[in-house]
Amino acid sequence: MQEMLDEINAQLDHLCTLYFTEEELDYLRSIRFIKDDYIEFLRLWHPIREYVTTSLDNGELEIVVSGPLFSAMQFEIYLLEIVNEVYFRFKYDYDRLLKSARERLDRKIKDFQNGKYSFTFAEFGCRRRLSREWEDEVIRRLATETENCVGTSNVYFAMKYNLTPIGTYAHEFVQMYQGIDSIPLAYTNHYAMKDWYNEYDGDNGTALTDTITTDLFLLDFNRSMVNNYTGVRHDSGDPFEWGDKIIRHYESYGVDPKTKLLLFSDSLDFDRAEALYNYFKDRAKVSFGIGTYCSNDTEEEPLNIVIKLQYVNGRPVAKLSDVPSKAMCRDGAYLEYLKRSVAFRIEREKINKL
Repeated sequence: MQEMLDEINAQLDHLCTLYFTEEELDYLRSIRFIKDDYIEFLRLWHPIREYVTTSLDNGELEIVVSGPLFSAMQFEIYLLEIVNEVYFRFKYDYDRLLKSARERLDRKIKDFQNGKYSFTFAEFGCRRRLSREWEDEVIRRLATETENCVGTSNVYFAMKYNLTPIGTYAHEFVQMYQGIDSIPLAYTNHYAMKDWYNEYDGDNGTALTDTITTDLFLLDFNRSMVNNYTGVRHDSGDPFEWGDKIIRHYESYGVDPKTKLLLFSDSLDFDRAEALYNYFKDRAKVSFGIGTYCSNDTEEEPLNIVIKLQYVNGRPVAKLSDVPSKAMCRDGAYLEYLKRSVAFRIEREKINKL
């Protein structure tokens, strides 16, 4: 473990020497919804090493990022990439893993070519990939040898292979609002979506529903939001029940669900995606963000690691999710308080509709 930690620290040191290149910034300018002020922010921004501390506690790796939110949150993807690649290169015979990954990718591509799978999807595997070189190969082959991979959440590879960069805002964007004193906890999703809506002026993309439960999200997903968001993303809970619930919500506003996107992204493999596609394809637009199954499917089990926001302005924040076991918070008392706040608002809204 100490060798792994040393390598992780070395990679972090290198990461914090990097800046965006002019080629990368020019590519970002070409994306319709990215504004000039954000490009200028990225031109000036770089990761600051002092914000990240790493340690071993009884053989368990601990990484803490502490700093201004606009900078600290940027570390999530880079840290997960680094930890995953270091782990698999140090713990296993990397060439053996690569061989098994290629064999599995060959079979997947053949299954698209022979018609077993008919859905379209985006590669979402950046954070838990086996390695950078393997994700590169996966995206290149899926994009050139099938007609089903239409994009990737890895913006660099989207640029490299002329694919659509696809993603949504993250859970931590909504969590962040829990650290703002003036916002009632059960309305944090409302204010997050409102700010996102105003920033992108109706060109809002895909909304993530489950930061503090989909039931609460739908209370705030009002007519203007329904009309101007392209669709919504599923990331926890039963995807079939979720999709049915979302379709009913669209219909309640007189919106044709066939004009809206259901994007599924919760621990998918291709069989699961095909089943969801067949269930919903005649009722809505359907697509998928498929991560680890694309970028780290080998003969060894992938890591299931995440980085989540824990404190903002000294206050605890939490992710509730649609699956209780996926709730994340270091402060148990706060988590229970948030649950009660959410439940109270949902119940009150039901009474008000009577």
